[in-house]
Amino acid sequence: MILSFVVSLIFSFHLFALSIRVLPGGIPVGSAEHLMAEGIRLGSSQLLRQAWEAYEKAVQLEPASLMGYLQLGRIYFHLSLLNSSNDRDYELAKAYAEKAVSLSPKSSDAHHVLGMVLSGRGAYIDAIDELHLAWSLNPANEYILGDLASIHLALRQPEKAVDFLEGKSLRTGWSYFVLGLAWLQKGEKGKALINFKKAEKSGFSEYWLNMAYGAVQKNLPIPIPFVRTR
Repeated sequence: MILSFVVSLIFSFHLFALSIRVLPGGIPVGSAEHLMAEGIRLGSSQLLRQAWEAYEKAVQLEPASLMGYLQLGRIYFHLSLLNSSNDRDYELAKAYAEKAVSLSPKSSDAHHVLGMVLSGRGAYIDAIDELHLAWSLNPANEYILGDLASIHLALRQPEKAVDFLEGKSLRTGWSYFVLGLAWLQKGEKGKALINFKKAEKSGFSEYWLNMAYGAVQKNLPIPIPFVRTR
């Protein structure tokens, strides 16, 4: 049976709420979504892997499930931030993201997720192209701006990251976190802390915020999660 997915974007690091109760094959949506959310919040690759298995089963049972492919791409991105992904994960995630694009070529979300997957691999030039395309399809999506800014952080270009976000009417913890990292990379600890506090108030991942606060207060290495260390 073909199930329809109604999406409302709540991505504190790219999370989506599904309006249905089960995925194809009878997989409880709450469990898969909860696993993904907790995996992101806690920085747990184990929980993210469990969510991956649930969504992978869903797309195998329902190959036309756009949301399933999008979620798999997002999960890969977060695994890559934790340095917990491998070459096979990337190949699968890229194939899933490309499948999402083929199912909905004009979907900003599909191109956004493909850009996320490429960024997680460190293919920043290709990622920038996909993210700009996603942005052109949906200029109101603040998360795309945050992802573009994060790539410039990975490239050690904090000025460009700041230009993307500073002075904007930001609403998401992700954007504030990236902006905070940009200021921290520039040596502006005060401005970094202001944005980390805003990210915290927005419910952003405590795993990454704890690392960020450590970098500010204890002179620990700046947590740039977007740089691949292989």
